[in-house]
Parts: sequence; C-alpha cells; structure tokens
Amino acid sequence: MKRYVLGALLGLALLGAGNPADAGTARGNRKLVESSLLVKGTIVIAPDGAVQSYTLESKEGLGEGLEKFLDNAITHWRFKPVEVDGKVVTAKAPMSLRLIANQEEDGGISVRLAGTWFGSKASPPSDKQSGKDAPDTSIVRRNRLKPPMYPSGALQLGGQGIAYLVIGINRNGHVQEVDVEKVNLRSLGTDQQMDELRKQFGRAAVLAAKQWTFIPPSTGKEANENFWRVRVPVDFRLSGATQPKPGQWESYIPDPTIRVIPWVRNELMAAGSPDALPGDGIYPLQQSLQLLNPPGT
Repeated sequence: MKRYVLGALLGLALLGAGNPADAGTARGNRKLVESSLLVKGTIVIAPDGAVQSYTLESKEGLGEGLEKFLDNAITHWRFKPVEVDGKVVTAKAPMSLRLIANQEEDGGISVRLAGTWFGSKASPPSDKQSGKDAPDTSIVRRNRLKPPMYPSGALQLGGQGIAYLVIGINRNGHVQEVDVEKVNLRSLGTDQQMDELRKQFGRAAVLAAKQWTFIPPSTGKEANENFWRVRVPVDFRLSGATQPKPGQWESYIPDPTIRVIPWVRNELMAAGSPDALPGDGIYPLQQSLQLLNPPGT
C-alpha cells in the first residue's frame, strides 16, 4: 500500500516549463500534492441514527489496513434520524467517501478521511425504482449542459483540473446565479502557473454554466420551490487522459482558497466538501443524511 500511494504521489504531471527562476518553486510545490481515492457504496441508518450496515462497491486500492480504518470510522458515525411522513424510519442512501494520503517528512504516509457524501435523498431499504430508465422527476435534472471550451492558456501549459460550481436555478430552469467554489488541479507548477490555471478553469466553467438550462422538479416536496441550488463539477481533462478506475489512487493539488459565496453561504456550511462527490452530475446542496459527527470533529 505504501509503495502504491508513493507511486501516485510522484506521478503528477508537470506543467509546461517556466523560466529558470520558477523551476525551484515548482519542485518545492511537490509538498502540496495529495493522493486521493474515491470509495463508493451504500449505507443504512437505523431509526436511532446509528449505522445499521454499509457496503462498499469495491475494496480495490484499500488493503486490509484501510478497510479497518474505514470500518472503525463508519461504524462510529451518528446521523440525524430520518423521518418520512412524520415517522422515524430506517433509511438507505448512496455513500461516497474521499480518502487523502500525504507523504510525511520522515518518508511515511498518513491517510485521512477528508470528505463524505450521502446522496440527494434517502429511501427505505426495500424501495425499488419502478422503472430502471424512468427519470426521477423529484430532483433537478440536466437539460442543456454544453461543456466549456478548454482554456487556450491551460491547453498550452498542459494543465488539468476540476472546477466545482455552485449554481442557483430558477423555476424556468435557467441559471440565476453561479459561482466557483473551488478548483483542484491535476498538474503541478509554480504558484503563479497554478493560480492562473485556477482562474482560467473557473472562468471557462462559469461562462459555460451561464448558458445551461435544467429541468426543475415536477414531483416531490421540492416541486413547489421558487429556486434550487446545486453543485456541478466541471472536469478539465486533456484528450487522451484517462479517468481513474475504481480503486485507483489519483494525485491532485487541492485549492487552498476559501471562497465566500454570500448568496449560498449558509447552505454550503451544511453541505460539506465537494471533494467527495461521486463523479459528474448535478448534486443538491442538501444531502439525504445529516452526519452529526463528520470527519475532523
């Protein structure tokens, strides 16, 4: 496991060459690199808020030590009991966890659970979707989401990353508000290069998002709302670059900036980190399960 993570930490692509004075800074920034693994599964919560059971889709990339680490964390979680029609119930939800590995000064590796995500809504474990291909009309869905143009400057540098957008949607399905929450990078460079990449990816994502349209919920408890707020990850990945496979660690440089978005500040405080989102998609800010003792508390 240690050798596997070290390989991921050292495998991050370098940005295009800068001037000689920048080279040392780029090498120094290796300490910012984190190795990340996304672990997906499902979780079942008892009426008292305790974890009744959980399953992981894949244990590849974990090893026995990290399996025990996750089991100890998950089984000690406590959730706000889930109510359906005023009655506390057993509830099941999809689960996504973000593990982060850092290389220590002594050459060792430390691993932490950096983020959690528990789906857009909870359902009783016995519930089955009525039709496999039937759309869920109780949530915000995509209509026209044209991908952004790859920024020319980022393309020349060979830069890659992912921008997390927070979007406000009105009843007509149009984007009313949009802001960049954070931009993580998968390319290592100088402070100046990486700052410029984050700006370029953020601007490109926002520009594209302003033209997007969505399908608001038509059923369920949110159908009568006047607006909806969601997260949308926008992945900037060069042609030929592959998506990580299940159980594969991937190196990245997390965005160090804490951005304050006034129009959605309170919702984001309760939404947790976007880093645990399970992939491309549209994610309501309100999770289906409220974890009372999240990682780091």
